[in-house]
Amino acid sequence: MQSSLVSKFTRRVAFGVPGDQALPANPVAWASAQVAALPPIDVLDPDGKRRQDLPADMRLLWSMDEVMRTFEQHQRTERLSFEKAKELSTKDFQEERERTVFTPFVRLEHWKEVQARETTALYGQAPVFERFWHFWSNHFMVAPGNQNNDTLVGPFQRSLRPLMLGKFREMLLHAVTHPGMLVYLDNNRNTGPNSKAAREKWTKDSINENLGRELLELFTLSPRAGYTQKDVEGATLILTGWRDMKPDKWHKGQKLGTYFDFDRHEPGSQEVLGKKYTAFFKPSGKLEDLVSDLAIHAATAEHLATKLCVYFLDDAPPAAAIARVKEAFINSQGDLPTVHRAVIEACWTHLEHTRKFVSPETWFLQVLTLTGTEPPRTVPITKSTPGIKTPFLLGDLGQELPRCPQPNGWPIRSTDWISKEMLDRRLRVLGVLANMSRRTGMAQQALRRIVAGCQRDVPAQEAAAQLLLKPEVQADMRLAWVAYLASPTLLWS
Repeated sequence: MQSSLVSKFTRRVAFGVPGDQALPANPVAWASAQVAALPPIDVLDPDGKRRQDLPADMRLLWSMDEVMRTFEQHQRTERLSFEKAKELSTKDFQEERERTVFTPFVRLEHWKEVQARETTALYGQAPVFERFWHFWSNHFMVAPGNQNNDTLVGPFQRSLRPLMLGKFREMLLHAVTHPGMLVYLDNNRNTGPNSKAAREKWTKDSINENLGRELLELFTLSPRAGYTQKDVEGATLILTGWRDMKPDKWHKGQKLGTYFDFDRHEPGSQEVLGKKYTAFFKPSGKLEDLVSDLAIHAATAEHLATKLCVYFLDDAPPAAAIARVKEAFINSQGDLPTVHRAVIEACWTHLEHTRKFVSPETWFLQVLTLTGTEPPRTVPITKSTPGIKTPFLLGDLGQELPRCPQPNGWPIRSTDWISKEMLDRRLRVLGVLANMSRRTGMAQQALRRIVAGCQRDVPAQEAAAQLLLKPEVQADMRLAWVAYLASPTLLWS
C-alpha cells in the first residue's frame, strides 16, 4: 500500500500522522474504530485527566446550571458596567469593561474552549472523531452574537459530542432547543401573535423567523427541497415559546436551561410542507413531531450527504460518494456512526481522484501534529499580554474561533480559502511556529519529523522534497518548514 496515499488519507479524515510514526496498516478500519465511541475532552473532563501544560485554574463550564448562571452573570455585569459609565471617564470605563466583562466572560471563555478543542484534536484518543465533531459544530453553528451569549458557545458545541453516537433526529432536536441556539438565533424572543403574552401585552417581543428559517435552510432540507415562505412561517410559529431559563426572581427553583413557555406559544395548528402539526395535550410536542419528520426527509439525507462529501472529499464530490452516504443515512434512519463510516469509506474509495484545500484550523492542527509542536499556551489576560494566543493565531489565518461571522458556518469549499492573501498568512504563521519551536528546544525533533514526513508523503521528484533534502535548507528552520508544510501536498489532502 503506497505510504503517500495512506498519509493523505490520515490527513483527509484527521490531522495526519507524524513522519516518524507508523501509518495505520488498515486505514479504513483505523478511522472507523474512532467514530464508534465517545472520547473525552483531553483537557478538563471532570472524570478525565488534565494536561500539565495548562494553567491549574483553567476549567470549562460543564453543567447546565453552571452554564446558565454564568450566562446570567455576564449579562448582569454588562448592564452594571454601563450604569458605571455615568460616573467614569471614557478611559476608566474602557478599563472597567476590560477587567469585569471582556476578560472573564469573553476572552478567557473563548480561549479555554479553543484550547480544549485543539488539545483534544492533537492528543486525544480519536482524531477522526474530532474531525467529525468539527463538522457538526460547524453545521449547527452557534457563535458570539448580540445577546452576550459568549459563555453559551463552547458548552453548546461540546454538548453535541455524545449525540454523534446516536440518530440525527436526537442531535437535531437537541441543537434547536439548546439555550445556546435559542439565544444565538433570538428564538428566546420568538412570541406568537395570538399567544397569551402577546394578547395581554406582557411583552413587546413578537415573531422572529431566525431559527425557523435556519431549521429548514441550513440544518435539514436546504432550499433545493423547494419549501416556501409559508413553511418558514409555520416552523417559526411551532418554535414560539421555546426559551432559555437563567436564574431570576420570577422563576426561583425552576430548572435552568431550556424552557417551554406556553404563554408565549402560538396556539392552534401550524402547517409545514403540507402537514398540520397539532398537540392539544403537549403543545411542545409539535416541535418534536416536526423535527422527527425533517430528520428523516429525503431532502435532508441529500443535503447532509452532499455537505459531508464536500467537507471531506472535494468541492465537486463524486456522485457515487454522495449516493453512498445518502443511502447509509436513509437505510439507518440517520444513525450517525453508520453515516460517518460511509463517509470514511468514500474518502478511501475516491482518495486518488478527489482533493481538498484544508481549512485554516485543520491545516494548523496538521502542522502541529506533523512537527510535534505544542500549541501556544499563552493566556490572554489582556489585549497586550505578551505571547502567542491560539485563537488570535487562527484569526491571522482567517478562522478566529469561535467568531464565525454567519450562521451557515465557516466555509467548507476549497475555493473559499484559496487566495494570495490567505497563502501569505500561512507562510507567516509557519515562520512564527518555527521560531516558537526553536525557543522551546523542539527544533531538531520537529526538523527530523518534517524530513521523515516529506520522504514518506511526496514522490522523490517533487520540488518540495528536492528542496528539503538540501543541507542549506535543513540548516534553516524557516526554509525547512515552508518547503514541506506549505507545499501542495500539505495544503491539499
